[in-house]
Amino acid sequence: MDTAAATEYIQDRTLSLSAEEFELLCESVLTESLPPARFSVTAFRQDGGIDIDGSVQNSLLDISLGVQVKQYSPTNTVGSPEIQRFQGALSDTGCDTGTVITTSSFTDPAIESAQRAGIHLVNGRSLFESMVDLQVGVHRETERFEPNDTFWELFGTPEEDGSIPSKQIPLANSFETLDSVLETIGNTRGTKADIVANADVSSRHADLYAVAGWILGFVHQEWPDDETHRQRRWSLTRNGARYVAYRAAEIDEEAEQLLIDAIRDTEIITRLTRTLRESESISHSTLIERIESESELSRSSAKRRASSVGVWLDRLPEVSVENGREKTYLWQEP
Repeated sequence: MDTAAATEYIQDRTLSLSAEEFELLCESVLTESLPPARFSVTAFRQDGGIDIDGSVQNSLLDISLGVQVKQYSPTNTVGSPEIQRFQGALSDTGCDTGTVITTSSFTDPAIESAQRAGIHLVNGRSLFESMVDLQVGVHRETERFEPNDTFWELFGTPEEDGSIPSKQIPLANSFETLDSVLETIGNTRGTKADIVANADVSSRHADLYAVAGWILGFVHQEWPDDETHRQRRWSLTRNGARYVAYRAAEIDEEAEQLLIDAIRDTEIITRLTRTLRESESISHSTLIERIESESELSRSSAKRRASSVGVWLDRLPEVSVENGREKTYLWQEP
């Protein structure tokens, strides 16, 4: 593809994303375009409010930014009332500056309102061209571009009808460590180095717990694993940001419900609870067998991950654990 075709390809793929996926995409583009900055989706979506917050902090700057994104069709322009509401949101949250990103364009009154308020505007053409320049969603091969299908596959919730990929089976059995890793991802650029330095975990555990957050739908992986030229980075989804916000505010009941719902929705737990509901109890050895049969894992790998899966299963209120000669998981109707 030439540059024009690559830009059109980026536009088509971007418009096919869900609203939250588009926010995550914009967060990725912003972070990639401004290496010193940190961006993350906000915990709660509010009409007219801030979808992504960010900050630039170094020895010379300390700036807070608010970003609103509008995934509109090309004919649906952003008007001045939306800019004015966003200006109010920036004032309410104390942001130093703000940006509105849209897949469409802005009316002349909207542009005038933004100029008076010092708000930066990014229309669809500028967004898509920037993504091509940054090679977000496309690869550059000499003078031409190729689609980066693996990048776009990172968006959405994994669904498996057959064997569950090994990456979707957790190897993280400490929810306290998970909370620390999620908080770090939300407060930093989300690289492995950030997680190791701020969450007090090893390099190996930084990956394992970030992947656990991804399995729960709390974390988005920003680049495919095979893109060695990019630094692996994680960001919070809106559910992840909400969970971290609830934990920070000690609203533990709401946080726990988010966590329980997320655990229930993971593919391996869904299949295991179906089995458990039918049989009313399963032993730990049966749990290992089920993990092996339902996934791409070997017997030894299934055995290693069974401990974490069991901890996740035990977190559900409808499951209890009996410790005898062999651990047994019991189904109890809520």
